Amino acid sequence: MGKDEIFFRKIFILAAVLLPMFITACAEIRLNTLPTPPPTAKLRVFIQPISSLDVQMKTSHPSHQEFVERQFRFMQRFLERRGMYEVVPEEEVKAVLGKHWYSEKDLAARWARRDWQLARQVGKAVHAEYAMIVERFGKERIFYLDMMLINIETGKKFKISVQMPVGDAEKIREIIRVSYRAIFNDAKNDMITTAIRKGRRMAGLPTPKTPAIDITTAPIPSAPQKVRELDLEKELGGETMAEGRTRLAIYDFEAPEPFKTVALILSEALREELFRLGNFTLVNRENIVQVMNEMGLQQSGLVDEKHAVQAGKGMAARQIIMGNFGVLGSTSVLQAKRIDVETQGTLALASLKCQQGKEEEILDRLPELVRKLVEK
Repeated sequence: MGKDEIFFRKIFILAAVLLPMFITACAEIRLNTLPTPPPTAKLRVFIQPISSLDVQMKTSHPSHQEFVERQFRFMQRFLERRGMYEVVPEEEVKAVLGKHWYSEKDLAARWARRDWQLARQVGKAVHAEYAMIVERFGKERIFYLDMMLINIETGKKFKISVQMPVGDAEKIREIIRVSYRAIFNDAKNDMITTAIRKGRRMAGLPTPKTPAIDITTAPIPSAPQKVRELDLEKELGGETMAEGRTRLAIYDFEAPEPFKTVALILSEALREELFRLGNFTLVNRENIVQVMNEMGLQQSGLVDEKHAVQAGKGMAARQIIMGNFGVLGSTSVLQAKRIDVETQGTLALASLKCQQGKEEEILDRLPELVRKLVEK
């Protein structure tokens, strides 16, 4: 046998070994398609928990399937309570992914390829604006959790990474809540831009055209993804408010139906601004919703100031903030006022305006609104 024949035989054998591996690595997951859901002003989000633990950690943590099921249920409840999200039902995500839904070894390794291309493809298939990826991973008994929000259309990502405690389920849920708040603060400008576009389409108003993006052929960004690592001691410590601070309830801003999500994002952003200011103890939105439900009221229909004050008393709040977001001609307006619960007197009034279609400017100017609201 000649040297050339031996050489080509070796090449053939090597190709025979590597080709199946190459095909497996490059093979695309066939995604099923779903009919377009009814229109909504809410941001449609699909949730995908994934995990990659080493052998040692798998024995002391919930299985991949248990993790997926628990995290999906928890994140679904958590996001839907925010009021601004429509979570893609688990059954629809399963229908799109088919047999790959619980495939830890096969699917978990595919999500991050080509800059999370699969997540965006699944997001397109379920007609979502965003993907929420919750990933656990660990090595040498150190457990980490990454939470990432991906804009399906643009591919823009917002990511938080934290080291997690082992075995403390309540603390883990609290850390996830703090992580979400950090992601919201990073992504709120992107989210309000998306919500504005949806609202304008629902209202029959013209929207700026954006070029269609083919996810399968779009170039992979060369810039590395920025990952924010949270200081948990600082973040969790900030939740404990000092005595003597005024207890304040912030109601969701009212708005016409197409722009309710825009108003909710502005309401949540206002809470974050006031939280960082440190002058108030804020009533959780969940507690506000609970009290309103018990009184037979809804935040979205809260027009009567007396009802707002009455609900404030039920939450032991000394002050409340309420307001509305609306469109007047070609101008968008956000109005808010701070009210003393005991006297029912108005303590401060504030408003912001911008050209319609540029509502993200209001978001950027929220610190200005806060300064006006907290003035004595």
